[in-house]
Amino acid sequence: MVLMTLDHASSSFNAGRIVLDSAATFRPGTPLDPLQFLVRWVTHLCAPTFVFLAGASLALSVARRQGDGTRSSAIDRDIFLRGALILGLEVVWMSWVFKLGLPLQLGVLYAIGASMLVMVVLRPLPPVLVGVLGMAMMVGGEALTDLLDPLNPIVAATLAGGRIGPVLFLYPVLPWTGFMMLGWAVGMRLAHRGMRARDWLVLAWIAAATFVVVRGVDRYGNAHLYRDGASWIDWLHVSKYPPSLSYAALELAIAFCLLAVASRWARPWRPLVVLGQTALFFYLVHIHLFKAVAVPLGLYKSEGLGATAIAWLAMLVLLYPACRWYLGVKRRHPRSVLRFV
Repeated sequence: MVLMTLDHASSSFNAGRIVLDSAATFRPGTPLDPLQFLVRWVTHLCAPTFVFLAGASLALSVARRQGDGTRSSAIDRDIFLRGALILGLEVVWMSWVFKLGLPLQLGVLYAIGASMLVMVVLRPLPPVLVGVLGMAMMVGGEALTDLLDPLNPIVAATLAGGRIGPVLFLYPVLPWTGFMMLGWAVGMRLAHRGMRARDWLVLAWIAAATFVVVRGVDRYGNAHLYRDGASWIDWLHVSKYPPSLSYAALELAIAFCLLAVASRWARPWRPLVVLGQTALFFYLVHIHLFKAVAVPLGLYKSEGLGATAIAWLAMLVLLYPACRWYLGVKRRHPRSVLRFV
């Protein structure tokens, strides 16, 4: 949540923001400012971790409700309603605010909402099979994309991403559903057997080794965003749009390392817990507030990293009490529609 806010502060205030995370937007040989690159790169962790943890938390919730004797149809209904609500919020509330107009941008909420709808169908399968299928999507998505027409609206929406008319499919469904499916499999393991720090570290090593091999060979698995050389920027400059195998492996390796630390050594810091428990509420508010400040004051995409940092920290300070208030309201009304937000 904190890193995500930095990226969205940068998108509203930072004139030098780098968004060249795709073979479609990057031209080989283009110089990348190291500091601007790092400010963008550290936020790459957000979307894969959000979708992975959405799958894990969904699995934990389903396992708990199954243990309470909740009917399968009621569980499916709630998953469907939450996925549909998230999709609706993306289209009605979020899609226009990123560009302040056209193209309408379908982002991470589109991926999460659609993935939840897919999970209604997939959740009866054995968790290990769901996880294997999720990894297959991550590995094989590039091959399938290369076989199909990226200008086909269905291909753009589900697999390749890209702009079709007034709509920009920034987060195509199928590659991101792979993250949720993997999260579901791990979440079921958490629910029934638990995960120790060592287990997270094993996953981290597997993901890190995959990244080193795929990025080192510099062919398949990079979504055609290849290295210009051997510098650290060349290695870390991976494709997020659509998510390449090298991108997925790198970000999951980092996420698994952080989860290993959190599971054994880290004590939860209350402000971070609150932000995590009100993630959707925060997301639905903060980008609009950034634009509401940047545009009238003439600061929109015209400042440097200093103003970006001030806006970033100010938003976290401003919204933390609002998130605590919302969390209290949601807990006082556990059966209301607020349980989906």
